[in-house]
Amino acid sequence: MTETARRPFDAAEEQVIARDFAKLSARHAAWLGARGLTGGPWFILGSAPDPHVPDLFPPRTAHIHVKYAGRAARQNGLPPGDLTFLLTKTKPEEIAGLSLDSILRLCKRHSLLTRLRRDLPFLKAKECALTDRERDAFIIGTLGTLFGGGDEIRPSNGVALIAYAIAVGIPQIIVAGISLDSDGYAYDRSVRTRRHLAEDRAALAVVAERYPQVTTTEPGLSRATGMPLLGSVAAG
Repeated sequence: MTETARRPFDAAEEQVIARDFAKLSARHAAWLGARGLTGGPWFILGSAPDPHVPDLFPPRTAHIHVKYAGRAARQNGLPPGDLTFLLTKTKPEEIAGLSLDSILRLCKRHSLLTRLRRDLPFLKAKECALTDRERDAFIIGTLGTLFGGGDEIRPSNGVALIAYAIAVGIPQIIVAGISLDSDGYAYDRSVRTRRHLAEDRAALAVVAERYPQVTTTEPGLSRATGMPLLGSVAAG
């Protein structure tokens, strides 16, 4: 990818991207509602090493996994994901053995089939597509910008999923397994250096400032961003 293609979007471009934010949020909320995934808390789990897992979850908590965090969930005795965020390029071996009840799939563009699955919630489709541009719209619509001043032009998919949860009206959002100071993954500590650090730090600080319904179980993430710790978690 060229440097020109990777340049950050300016403010006017971001507003164009987010112009259908309200309609987009309503469509996804309807799909999630048909799958039984609205109305209760979400526990969003990323794959950073050594996630802090609460002893007790609020009633009706849905377990939401970023990419392959189902492996980290299994390591920590957590249930399978109720919703898993995956990429189009996800390989079968990367999700082998994981239970995928509902899937939010990032893709380049919609087909007629993916639009029908999203826009006709009575179908109760297991999978819903989210384009790259729509992911950006959720971030801009909730946080105001893509924070493209670092090495990347947008925050990570973990932050995008937090923005998504805010946009569709999830009343309580608990974040775990997302780190700004540790590399690798819970299931593979040899992986390359973590990306999106500057963008994630800036984005999560805005989350902490604007959205009190978002808490974290991670003391380090709380200290770095001001996001409040879940009440049952001790500061460490």
